[in-house]
Amino acid sequence: MGNQEITGKAFEYACIKSLYEFLSSKCKVNLESSLSLQNAQKSYCQLSNEEQQKYIVAARKGIEIIVPLEPNLLYSDKQDALVLSIQSDKQGQKGDVRDVLCLRDEKGWSIGLSCKHNHEAVKHSRLSRTIDFGYEWMGHPVSGQYKNTIKPIFDELDFLKSNKLKWSEIKEKDLRFYLPLLKAFKAELEYLYSCFNEDIPINLLHYLLGRHDFYKVIAHSADSTTEVKPFNIYNTLGQAVKNKKSQYKLHQLKMPDQILSIDLKKNSLTTLLIYCNNGWTLSLRIHNASESVESSLKFDIQLIGVPSNLGSRRESW
Repeated sequence: MGNQEITGKAFEYACIKSLYEFLSSKCKVNLESSLSLQNAQKSYCQLSNEEQQKYIVAARKGIEIIVPLEPNLLYSDKQDALVLSIQSDKQGQKGDVRDVLCLRDEKGWSIGLSCKHNHEAVKHSRLSRTIDFGYEWMGHPVSGQYKNTIKPIFDELDFLKSNKLKWSEIKEKDLRFYLPLLKAFKAELEYLYSCFNEDIPINLLHYLLGRHDFYKVIAHSADSTTEVKPFNIYNTLGQAVKNKKSQYKLHQLKMPDQILSIDLKKNSLTTLLIYCNNGWTLSLRIHNASESVESSLKFDIQLIGVPSNLGSRRESW
């Protein structure tokens, strides 16, 4: 497990631990035992005592922002127990980006937290010879032209991999691999958009953000702040219960139905920017995911533009 994965899992544990400690004195709370919880706890225990305390303080700030927005965390029509759990990574692969889940079985109510430590990436998707990003991301298969264009790129990567080369030994990898693949990806995305119109931006955002509303909780160590972003796409966040209302109105986010432009980032050979309507902008940075050459490359995908009514909050700790 890499260092970033350890810190990510550790912050998931800090969030569920903070939730449990904050809520258990106020209502009935059950912490669901699972392999995912155990793995997160193991990562948390690998941190020093000082780091653990920082993670807990950062997580607690996020919880203090979220609880006033979600009356169902404290109140229930039938007073059924609130169940807290950590989802397996398989759920993320299936399109559920929530790490920590809070639910009340009898009501069928749930909310989730996507927990991030010092990064805001929404996906780390791969491109390869066999991955059909059009179908997997947006439900529309890529063209034969795209497959033909990327074939020589991955042929060369396969050759380098067979010779057990490391990326540090490859000269001009940006020009030889990253940029040609980005250009092929860009051309194919533009082609798919010309064929299927609003399906493409809508399905792309659903792929990146999942099929469930959630709160993104981001710990920023550099300035000792925690940021909370409510992704209320399906209008399920902030539901009232027993005449208890959310402290703030959480606006439903309007999804994009147009791609305005797809451009290479200025002075970059590795990053593509996708501008959509309704305030959405995506950054896709392509990179190698390991020291050794592999027959695939990886995207770091981030939302660098979101609707103005998203209403994020940031607190110092």
